[in-house]
Parts: sequence; C-alpha cells; structure tokens
Amino acid sequence: MSLRTKLTITVAAIVAVAVFGGAYAAHVSAGNALRGETDKFLAQRAAEFVARPPGDGFSNAPTSAVPSAGTSSTTVTVPAPSAEKHDDDAGPGRYFDYDAVQQRVSTGGSVTQFASTQPKLPIDQSDRQIAKSGQGSRYRSVTVKGVEYRMVTQGLGSGNGAVQIARRVQETQDVLDVLRNRLLVIALVGVGVAALVAWFVGRSITKPIRRLTQTAEHIAQTQDLTTPIPVQRDDEVGRLAASFNTMLVALDTSRQQQQRLIQDASHELRTPLTAVRTNIEFLAHAPTLAAEDRAQLLEETRLELDELTNLVSEMVDLATDARSEEPVEAVDLGDVAGEVAQRYRRRTGRDITLDIDNAGSVQGRRSMLDRAVSNLVDNALKFSPGGEPVAVSVRGARIEVADRGLGVEGEDRTRVFDRFYRATSARTLPGSGLGLSIVAQIAQLHGGQASLEPRDGGGTVAVIDLTPRKTR
Repeated sequence: MSLRTKLTITVAAIVAVAVFGGAYAAHVSAGNALRGETDKFLAQRAAEFVARPPGDGFSNAPTSAVPSAGTSSTTVTVPAPSAEKHDDDAGPGRYFDYDAVQQRVSTGGSVTQFASTQPKLPIDQSDRQIAKSGQGSRYRSVTVKGVEYRMVTQGLGSGNGAVQIARRVQETQDVLDVLRNRLLVIALVGVGVAALVAWFVGRSITKPIRRLTQTAEHIAQTQDLTTPIPVQRDDEVGRLAASFNTMLVALDTSRQQQQRLIQDASHELRTPLTAVRTNIEFLAHAPTLAAEDRAQLLEETRLELDELTNLVSEMVDLATDARSEEPVEAVDLGDVAGEVAQRYRRRTGRDITLDIDNAGSVQGRRSMLDRAVSNLVDNALKFSPGGEPVAVSVRGARIEVADRGLGVEGEDRTRVFDRFYRATSARTLPGSGLGLSIVAQIAQLHGGQASLEPRDGGGTVAVIDLTPRKTR
C-alpha cells in the first residue's frame, strides 16, 4: 500500500469519525429537543386538570358521569368529540385532542373515565402509587397497539386519583427519520469529499518522495552518484531531499577519495616493490657476490620491506579507520601528550620537552589521539637536527609539537595533509607521505583541525586544535 493511499485512508477515517459523530450528536440532540417539547405539552395539559376544582368532575361533556363521594367507583365511557370539533372549542375541560389520549385513574388504581374510541393507556405499579397518593408526576414512552406515545401520569391531589395524558410521537419520529437520512447523506458526501481532497493533497505531498525513491532506485541500479534531486520546497520533505543530496555528495567524494587512494597507493607501492624484486633477482644471479656486498643488499632489502610494511599499515588505517570502533570516552590531552613524549624518549634517546598548562579533556578515542600526536612527534624528530630538542606543549584543547627543522613553505603547509604528498624538503627522507593525512583525519573525526605554522627562530609548529567550534 502506497503512502498516498495510507494518507487518504487515514484522513477519510478521521473525517468519518468526526462527521458521523457530529451527525449522531445532532440526531440525539434533536430527538431530546422534540421529546422536551412533547413533555412540555403534556405538562401544560396535566396542569389544567390539577388546577380544576374536584367538584367540576373530569370533563364538562354532558354525557360524562362522575361517581359521588361515598359511592363505589363506576366506569363511565365518554364519547369522543366529532372530527369537526377541535379541543380548543371543547369548553373549559378540553377533554380530548386529535393527537392526545386521556384517561383518569382512581385512587384504587383502576381506569374510571376514558373515551371509547381511544385506546386505554397502560398502568403499572408506579402509576398506581401516584394515583393513590394524588401527588407527583411521571413521564415515560409507551407503545399501545403498535403506536408509540409519550405519556405523563399526573396526581390530582389527595383522594382525587391521577390523570394520564399521552400524545402520539409518530410525527416526531418522522422528523427524526428525515433528519437522520439527511445527516447520513451529508456525512457520506463529507467523507467522500475529504477522501478526494486527501488523495490530491497526498499526491502533491508525496511527489518529491516519489522522486526521491526513483532517484535512489536509479542510483542503486547505475551506481551514479552525480544525480541530485531538485529541491523546490523548504518543509520536511524539502529538507529530506536536501539531506539526500548532501549524502550523495559525501558518497561521491568518498568514492573518489578511495579511487585516488588506490591509484596513489599503487604508485607508492611500486617503488619499494621494484627495489625488493631487483635486489632479490641480483642476489639470485650473483652466487659469487662478496659477503659484504651480499650483506649490504640484504640490509637494503630489509629496509625496503620495512618501508613497505609501514606504508601498507598506514594505508589500511587511512582507508578503513579501524580504530573507529573504539568506544568514545573522556580523554585527558595532557596524559596523551605525556605518554607519547615518554615513549619516544625511550625509543630514540632524543630530548623531548613537555609543557602542559591547563590541559583540556575531550570526548574521543584515546588510541586515535595517541596515534595523531605520535605522528607529529615522529615527524618533528625526523626533521630536527640531532642536538635540537622537540617541544611538545598542551594548552587547553590545543596540542603543539615544535621542531627546529628547515621549515615548510607557505604553499606546502596545507598540501602536506594530502595523501602521499611530501614537501620538497622531505622528499629525500624516509616516509610514506600519509602520516599528516592520518593526523588531519583524526582531528576532523574529533571535531577539530590540524595545521602547520612557522616557528620563531626557524622550524615548524604542528598543531592539533580540538577546541569546540561555536555554532551560529
């Protein structure tokens, strides 16, 4: 199921719940209002019987008979008025209505007066209690011979029983049925319109997503990372497309760097491999070579193999970043610089000064930071004259390694961090040209940067600055 279909169904369902809920509430509210009007009519009619003096009897109709006090209750049938006579003209009693049924209930709970042409209303125990006490009233809905009525049982005072008045509610039900049907049609039309609008809106919203999907599928099939997605909006979808374009640029850059690394590596590896092969072939074809010459060739071959091993190791570190799996933790830069300085003092016997002032702590990978500082110290020892010390200093999150070498020209200060690039003054010295590239990569992974600066009095200061950058 597509995202557009899901969006349409979701919107339609929400609208359906809202519209049908509103329609149901309107129907119930209208039903309660109409029933309230009916109850109001019944209350007014019952109030007239309560206000009539007991001696007036139940009706002013001449054919009615009311039992006198002290005699037994007698049921009297009162004929209904003719169809031409409306209840407004029936006199003070106004006994019958076209749409109302009335009957009187004695204190004993029996019907004493009713119209022969109208149905008798049901009486239950609660009605008998009201008739017996002559107090209170009760409203309820009843069904008589398949016709629904709204009925009130009203007490007429102590010793006078009660009167029951009922009014048919068929007209009310008809009105509610018409209202229900209309609300149903309106609700269905509303849901349909909402679903249609949601479909077109969803189509507009998901258009860039479909384009993003098509581009991703195209890239997966062709491996072409140079196909950007046009960004023409600034909402979440637009930001997603922009992020996708940024990811494509990063992937393309990474692939180009990998290809360049392979090309550069093949070139750099060719030289030591050629030297090793030449020495081995010469040894193989010179069985009478003097022992001193043979030992010299073997030593040169060993050095070339060591250089080749270091080069391969640095290439692997640079290409795969194997140490990135190390957990991130708080690393004291002063401790890292101190350990590196102590290690190189023991390894080389050279003088390495250490100056730590308010050393900072950064969140990072300790072994990677150790490798970066070690590369800087190794370079400084390589370029400094034998009698000159190498100075290592830590100021906050800034590490500096200073030497007294020939220095690096302005153009080379930035290029020396490129892979396999070597400054003119360093091309005669051993090295792979990857050390500073690894330093720059480690600094970048920790949110900092690496740089070279000229040193007063001659030499170079290599810097790793991990100070957090301020964001706007």
